Formats: sequence, structure tokens, C-alpha cells
Amino acid sequence: MGKDIVRMASMQPGERGRIAGLHVAGDIGQRLKDMGFVKGAGIECVYDSPFGDPSAYFVRGTLVAVRKEDAEGIEVETERQVHGRGEGEWH
Repeated sequence: MGKDIVRMASMQPGERGRIAGLHVAGDIGQRLKDMGFVKGAGIECVYDSPFGDPSAYFVRGTLVAVRKEDAEGIEVETERQVHGRGEGEWH
């Protein structure tokens, strides 16, 4: 089982993980926390805009668009897919 810490902004559509840290200051940081971007919350990148900003993520059952500049301040622990153990299976 391999786990990596990445910036949320670098996640690709279909990639999943758990929020490991939030380093966004001010009102935007508080707003993101209020929307469920808190340590331990499951997250999935579902859409990248054609020009890369914003991207859409599922967090706590809600689809939220986040600007790349804000997504850079969110750390996500991703899980690498294990090949040969069932399609789409994560460990």
C-alpha cells in the first residue's frame, strides 16, 4: 500500500484521497473549512476546467469548484492504485 502527499491542485480527475492539511489563510481558508475541507475528509477530483482553473472536487458529498491558487494550499494523502487486485480497487 503506497501513500503520497500531494497538493490538491495537482490531482487528476478520478484521483481520490484524504485531506492531510489545509494551509489557506483568511476568509477563503475559513470558507473552505466550512464547506468540509478539513483534515481526514475524503476527497475526489472530478473535473479540470479546459484552462485548468478552477477544478471541481467531491468533498463530504458536495461538488465544489476550487481555484488552483487555493487548491495549492491543501495537502492530500492519495492512495496509489494496486494493479492486478480488481479494477478500480484502492488500498
